[in-house]
Amino acid sequence: MQLSILLPTNRHGPATISRIAQVCSWASSDIEVIVRDNSGNPEKRALIAHFCDKHCRIISVDPCSSLENYSEILRLASGDFVFYVADDDQCFDRAVRALPNAIDFHGKDPSVAGFTGTYALETPQGTAIVNYKNTDSADPATRVAGYLNYPGPNMLFYSVVRRSLVERMTRCMNALPVFLSFHDQILCLLQLLNGKFVRIPHLLYAYDLGVWGEAESAQKCDAEFYRTAGLDLATNKLHWLICGFEGAALVMNSDVLPEMTSAKRQPIADLWFSMMFARFNNHVRLTFGSGLAATVDKACDELRRATHQLTFEKILSEICGILALSSQDRARAYFDFWSEMISRHHPLLRKSA
Repeated sequence: MQLSILLPTNRHGPATISRIAQVCSWASSDIEVIVRDNSGNPEKRALIAHFCDKHCRIISVDPCSSLENYSEILRLASGDFVFYVADDDQCFDRAVRALPNAIDFHGKDPSVAGFTGTYALETPQGTAIVNYKNTDSADPATRVAGYLNYPGPNMLFYSVVRRSLVERMTRCMNALPVFLSFHDQILCLLQLLNGKFVRIPHLLYAYDLGVWGEAESAQKCDAEFYRTAGLDLATNKLHWLICGFEGAALVMNSDVLPEMTSAKRQPIADLWFSMMFARFNNHVRLTFGSGLAATVDKACDELRRATHQLTFEKILSEICGILALSSQDRARAYFDFWSEMISRHHPLLRKSA
């Protein structure tokens, strides 16, 4: 099987059912479709069961986390490549029909991590057509720079990716001590470092920005991840600093990347951290009435005033100090995981590239 299209679904209603039906229509001898519904809605469960056929599987399970739904559906896939789609977005039939030929032509090249295309970004203000630049480059630093140069939402997540790579990345993500909303961006960073993404000449995916289109509603979604992790909502102030730290630490030290010297890893880590530190500096982050807001603000201001270079150890210490205000156990688990990761090297991080 060349391609597994995976739809972990939780929503219900006519729009969701129509999207599930469209995805199921793509099933063929080259494409298997797997739908895993964790909504717990009996009417939805009974309805989508009718979409099953030889190459289309429908699995209904009890309510669970989104991370579990995404991880468990991957275990069922048998295709050489996998393509996650969301139940509130749209994908285009012609692009899907083109994927088996693209996989047949490029899929045996080990330098190819996956396939991408053109994206339509739907917002209340209108539709933007987006292409990620240079993600098909042979140079990993160029690929990452192309990804970071697009300032909008992370649509590269909705790409076709080699299944063995997705499995390794999923194990890496599941091992992290805290699961947060930016981890899809770190996932794409690691995938880009593992290979190039061939662009097919089609409009591939329409991404509806939805609640992520407004700063306050988007940060409410971010905050829910902190709440679920047992952390105070003021931790949201550190959002982009944590993203920069974790991404750079993985670039420098993770064993899920191909063989790369520290000299090649360092500028990529610097670029990632500098972009995220700029967001940390410039984006207004909300605390949602937290009693810890003043304490966290003071710590953030001290980090912003730090010298030109920061060490992993300094950033980890500051992050854990704030996490400990919510949970000593969570802070200890976070410190243990990341201190082991960064102990493999001791580079400095540049706040500007």
